[in-house]
Amino acid sequence: MMSSGAGSQPQQSAPIETMPTVYAEPGQPPTESTVDVDFLKGVGGILKVVEMVFSLVVFICASVSEDHKDACGWIQFVSMTAFVLTIMLYVFHAFKLPPKFAKSIPFKFCEFCYYATFTLFYFISGVVAACFATGNAALSAAAFFTFASMCVFGADIYFRFVAWRHSNEGPFFSSGATQGVTLP
Repeated sequence: MMSSGAGSQPQQSAPIETMPTVYAEPGQPPTESTVDVDFLKGVGGILKVVEMVFSLVVFICASVSEDHKDACGWIQFVSMTAFVLTIMLYVFHAFKLPPKFAKSIPFKFCEFCYYATFTLFYFISGVVAACFATGNAALSAAAFFTFASMCVFGADIYFRFVAWRHSNEGPFFSSGATQGVTLP
């Protein structure tokens, strides 16, 4: 029998170490994380975050302008469409979804086309904002950030082009040689 005197100390048990529970099919190795941390910390992830921030800033600047609503409407359309699509691409890459689509969709080529199209759209939006920016601080800021967005999207074009050309998906442009086609 234990006495509960002043000199007795309660026994301390050793700490229990817990391991995370990973569920896998029988006979299969445990699955790894579904989040691509290398993408999030890499150039592609950082560029997408900068694109989202700049697109949101352009949208806000065009929204607070009280003049030239028709020009601001185009700028808002381009910036918000780019914002939403870039969020979708960011989530796709963060959760490693493009390799799952690689057999059915030429994802790298589609992403290259997206960036090329929105670089052109941002150029047009920047010219429109700059033309109407006289005496309007909101449109002046929108013009600056629109051209900054265009530059960031342009940088991403380069990386998407290199990724597409090093992949085995999408259309390829040959150097003039036709394969398997006999011309008369």
